[in-house]
Amino acid sequence: MKVSGLNHYSNSPSFGRALKPDEMNKAYEAAQKARAAMGFKEGTGLLLVPAEKLPANNSPASLKEHFENFFNTAKKLLGINTVEVAGETDAAVKGALDEVLSSQGIKRIAGVEYQTENLEAVAEDLAKSYDGLRIKDAQRYTNEQLGVFENAFRKVKGESFDPKLLIYEVNDDGALFDWGASKIAGRYAEKVVVGSSDHLNDNGGVLWGSTSFFTNRMSAEQGSFIHGVRKAGQQTLAQQVRDPGQVDQSIHLLNEELKLHDEDIVHPARYAAAKRADVAMSQSFYKHFDDLTLGARTNVADFETAYFKALQSGEGDNYFDSLAKVMKAKGLNEGQNAGLYDEICKYRNALFSSSQNAPLTAKDALNLTSEQIEASYKDTANVVLRGAQDKIDLAAAIKQNEDKAKKIADELETLNPLNHKNSDKILSFMRKHKKALTFAGIAAGVITIGATLYSYGKEIGSKSQNGVPKAKKQG
Repeated sequence: MKVSGLNHYSNSPSFGRALKPDEMNKAYEAAQKARAAMGFKEGTGLLLVPAEKLPANNSPASLKEHFENFFNTAKKLLGINTVEVAGETDAAVKGALDEVLSSQGIKRIAGVEYQTENLEAVAEDLAKSYDGLRIKDAQRYTNEQLGVFENAFRKVKGESFDPKLLIYEVNDDGALFDWGASKIAGRYAEKVVVGSSDHLNDNGGVLWGSTSFFTNRMSAEQGSFIHGVRKAGQQTLAQQVRDPGQVDQSIHLLNEELKLHDEDIVHPARYAAAKRADVAMSQSFYKHFDDLTLGARTNVADFETAYFKALQSGEGDNYFDSLAKVMKAKGLNEGQNAGLYDEICKYRNALFSSSQNAPLTAKDALNLTSEQIEASYKDTANVVLRGAQDKIDLAAAIKQNEDKAKKIADELETLNPLNHKNSDKILSFMRKHKKALTFAGIAAGVITIGATLYSYGKEIGSKSQNGVPKAKKQG
């Protein structure tokens, strides 16, 4: 299957509602159980947030409220338990941020640029302020220098040190992978390295970028890598879903790995959902803030409303959709886990719900009736969920309009002498022979009818070409 181009999103109905606070708590518990059923009892769910997305330094109470709302959503609805803020923040912002993260049990790591001067002192200072590090350009350090980071954290943290929170990002693939042995290179053994599904593919049977790339091709154990749709500097998810090259080379692998067998995966929202699910097949994963809403401009203070609006068009990161896809791919939708799978789907559906005037904040959701809540749990109308049915409905709509246009065209053909092109000529002829044509009044009436049908036919024909989204070209 090939894709000619994906320049914009297809039209979608309105979906998505916020969950009430008690629903969020239950959804979080269900997600934890689902991860455990997958064999992922522990793991890192890292969110990378640019500092400029944080609220400005207003009052401490205002900062704290923004952070509490955002990170509560991130933890309970997106699987986040670790945060990295990329860039500088002032003392007030950092203080409020650290307080909220600590109260919610969310770890904080720092991204470290390459440096070698005073490395031991720098590493110890970082260990005093952070739970872990993302060590950029790790391939540039010697083995001894890499050991400095770990030694500093062990020294400062003591028994609380978690080696899984030292994450090594290597930007030279040749330095990371030992292709001959098909294993993670020796110098990164027992370390967590960063993976990316940018340009995911299995061309020629050679896996690249997926979870199975690490576990199958590289013989890496779950937990020894952290997986995401892109490293810093790579195409955003919003750009990836519009890149025919990315889609063409990865849809087969996504279908096989997730057992989707979904020919409509070329739809941008469905493609994004599949890539997010592939990432969720890893014990540890990371997400970029800007990818949560597929490029919609937002910040931490306005995130809640922007996120649920993104879900309305299938573009928001629905973590429960990812969990449902992974559970089904692993056969966890049946047997003893069938009830848990249904519960995960329940929250997935609510987030994708097509309820009218859907609430966009948790506070708004408190006004939902029990009937509305129950209906949203059963709603599977979202384009991300419907798949092939969307294609069937679209084809039926196009055919209906085409049949209607053809019917009008056939009627116009019957009235051909009376259409716009010939009406003036016919009226002139009738004036010259007015006495002979006693049926002139009748003829004039027919001319009017013919002209009306002609205009209506043009309108219907135009709608059939422009009013209905065209199906993606496949072949």
